[in-house]
Amino acid sequence: MYGSLGEYPLYPDSYPSSYPGPSFLGHIKRVAPILSQEAERINAKITAASNVWLLAPAMVGTAAYSLFTTLFRGLEGENGKVLKGKIGSVIYSAVVTAGLSSYVYSVLVVADGHLMDIYWPIAGAIAVQILYFASVYTWLYRLDKSSFTDNIEDNPIEEIITFLYFSITTFATTGSSVFPESITAKGLVALQVLFLIYSFTMGLVFFINP
Repeated sequence: MYGSLGEYPLYPDSYPSSYPGPSFLGHIKRVAPILSQEAERINAKITAASNVWLLAPAMVGTAAYSLFTTLFRGLEGENGKVLKGKIGSVIYSAVVTAGLSSYVYSVLVVADGHLMDIYWPIAGAIAVQILYFASVYTWLYRLDKSSFTDNIEDNPIEEIITFLYFSITTFATTGSSVFPESITAKGLVALQVLFLIYSFTMGLVFFINP
């Protein structure tokens, strides 16, 4: 019934396996290589640098709206042109917000829960966002002063400081003495707050459960 001892292999591993593969389920589990902290840090920096073009709409928009505010100071525009300018600012700001959100997401994916590896890229994106909305708020105020409630003196520096402060407080949701009145102003504020909500939510998702 049973063969002699010489018919059996000396080591258990030499017995023929009846499984179709090396694992119990018949397949090899593929495990991604674990990078060192230094390698992860370098990878995060490379990703942040390669995706910096996503911040280009915000940076270009900041320069453009600052230039428009300076060039058209004191000039009254036609109602049709003012309306087109308002609609265009909301559409372009939506593009800017999408670019900023995509940049934040791409950096968070590479960080894999290591906050300090992406601190400066995220801080840079937030700073660019604050400066952009400050410039577009200032331009909108010059285009239509009824867009905001606060009475601001006709002084370029005071306007810039006021709307920079308004942009920071809007992003931080702390409130300020400036309030949006027009639909355009409210739409721009909504976009900035949406970026805050998106960034905060993505941060929780990636760092609480990386």
